[in-house]
Amino acid sequence: MGFSGNAISASHLYRSIDAGAHWTDISSNLPNAPANSVIVDPNDANTLYIALDTGVYVTTQVTTCTTANCWSVYGTSLPNAPVISLAAAPALPTGDGRTGELRAATYGRGLWQIPLLTASGAAQPAISLSPTTLTFNDQAVATASAPQTITVTNTGAAPLTITRAEAITDNVPPTTHDFSETDTCTTAPIPINSTCSIQVRFQPTATSSRTGVLTVYGNVTGGQVTAALSGTGTPAAAIVLTPLNLSFPTTTINATSARQNITISNTGASTLSLQLPSVTGDFKLLANTCGSSLASSTGCTVSIVFTPTTSGTRNGTFTITDAAGTQTASLIGIGTSPATDALSPSSLAFAPQQLGTASAAQVVTLTNSGDVALSLIVAQILSGDFTAVNSCGASLNAHSSCSISVAFQPKSVGTITGTLAVSDEYGRTQNVTLNGTGIAPPGVSLSPLYVLNFPATGVGVNVLSQIVTLTNNDDLPLTLTSTTLTGANDFAIAPGTNTCPSGPNAILAANSACTMRLTFTPTAGGLRTGALTIVDSAPNSPHVLQLTGTGVGFALEKNGDTTVTINSGQSAVFPLLLTPAPLTPGTAVATFTCTGAPANATCTVTPDSVSLDSIRTISVTVLTGTKTASSSPPDQPRILWLAVLLPLGLLALRRHRLSGLALLSCLIVLAGCGSGRLIPGAGGSDPTPPTQVTPAGTYTIIASASSAGLTRSVNLTLIVK
Repeated sequence: MGFSGNAISASHLYRSIDAGAHWTDISSNLPNAPANSVIVDPNDANTLYIALDTGVYVTTQVTTCTTANCWSVYGTSLPNAPVISLAAAPALPTGDGRTGELRAATYGRGLWQIPLLTASGAAQPAISLSPTTLTFNDQAVATASAPQTITVTNTGAAPLTITRAEAITDNVPPTTHDFSETDTCTTAPIPINSTCSIQVRFQPTATSSRTGVLTVYGNVTGGQVTAALSGTGTPAAAIVLTPLNLSFPTTTINATSARQNITISNTGASTLSLQLPSVTGDFKLLANTCGSSLASSTGCTVSIVFTPTTSGTRNGTFTITDAAGTQTASLIGIGTSPATDALSPSSLAFAPQQLGTASAAQVVTLTNSGDVALSLIVAQILSGDFTAVNSCGASLNAHSSCSISVAFQPKSVGTITGTLAVSDEYGRTQNVTLNGTGIAPPGVSLSPLYVLNFPATGVGVNVLSQIVTLTNNDDLPLTLTSTTLTGANDFAIAPGTNTCPSGPNAILAANSACTMRLTFTPTAGGLRTGALTIVDSAPNSPHVLQLTGTGVGFALEKNGDTTVTINSGQSAVFPLLLTPAPLTPGTAVATFTCTGAPANATCTVTPDSVSLDSIRTISVTVLTGTKTASSSPPDQPRILWLAVLLPLGLLALRRHRLSGLALLSCLIVLAGCGSGRLIPGAGGSDPTPPTQVTPAGTYTIIASASSAGLTRSVNLTLIVK
């Protein structure tokens, strides 16, 4: 901290490489001024910064400071004040794309900062093209050359993203394209030291020397790189293809794209012969209006579709040979594999878990190995004391995985099963089976915890009972004082199911449990509540379990005549009225059935189901004399009967005149009157199947409505004359 002079030797900085056993003076050429702070560069141990009353100094070769001048002033614009402290912030942005700042505190003149000597820029991709110039051979106007390839290499330190590549002709309107490109570069980022390829074709639009530029755009400094293109267009051949390049939209593997057309034109003065066209790659000729020749100044069309067999960029060529030569057009499309929704594992088993606590989460993995995103993802617990956190969101990117975390939070003792359902855009729901065991906590507890919920149940219907468990996990016996149940007669302990001790000195042994089953029989519609209360000698007595359930009630009544008389072939309509009981939840749904329809009649109820949220009008329709398809072969012209059987009649006439006449008369009657008979095996069809008659009589039609185990019916009378 001192000054040298006046017989005082004040060195300012020492260095030790053996934990302080020995020190070396490395003040070297530092000014004769107090030193206040020193730090080692966090990125390079050979670089040191020191703060003196005269400013900040730096060395990048600390090992030379004992024998040579190694220090230099670092930075400019510091105020004329002692620098009393230094600090390095290696992750602090410098504002110019790098990270790493050195901060200096001055005496009374504020804080200052400057980038560390070792401040580094973020890892950046870099791009190189090989070659950077393409020269094409002479090419006839309106034809395309064979492709030449430019290789794109990521020479940087981060993935390279190519957004697009574009071939532009020099000094022509933007709609004129003498060069075209296809590439494999834009489908995915290019890893470090990896490559992709760009294929360039020369397709001159005019005769002359043609030049252009291929520009490749990406996330590199400057945003783009270029390659020079050149070629010479020669006079066009008589046969011209339009367009010379067909680009198909992204198409799912094994699916077929919309068709695209290529027009083949004869621009010459005479008729030219054509051979059959062909395509290569994942492309197919769908239609072809071209013949074996093409007249002057006329054209024909071929239609091509794209059916990818695998994912990625797919290339092909259209070729047709004519009297003027062979003409080609390039074909390109991108195949994508559909999204997948693999779910693993298919089941989860949890260790025993204390009531009211949550287990560690277990993970279900959803994997999309397709080329497109998987959407409309929904994950939910359908049943059981489990919770799920969907980290996938509603969509999962291609070739990605995400997780759904499931935890077990039991509310009842014993084995608990549940289901996690995962659905997606395919309309498919995949289920994961969940298993766990709930265990009672220390002390005395009642299970389930807090609330016992019963499902929606029809008024007067007894729902399946549920188990309630009282557990004594203490080391002392438990004295049971009373067990009471409230709930307006909706809830009850099922007879013969209560294993808990009763009586004046009822004792539940230490480390034991007893059970009972509760039933729900709603006496009215709407929400029904009650409570089970057990009073005992435990410190946390009484133990109260809230009970809830929903009653569903409704009436089905006539809304007009219940007796209808009709003839066969007519319809009978019976109007009914469905009236929900007060407070019945609108989420409950009633479904309808109809039975008792007579032969050759149908009975339908409209609508076939309704919500119990309001009074509804229902129609029961019985249609009699319904038509059924004939099981006999179709009818034939009656003359066939006569044509087949007449020779037999004539033969009979020759032998026995009287009997022959009788037989012939019979045949004529059959031909004229036997329209109900069909020749077996004859062709044709019967456009009007015969109407089936509903027998006359009195019939009882039963219309029923059902919901939550409750059924209401109405008897209807149908009279058929």
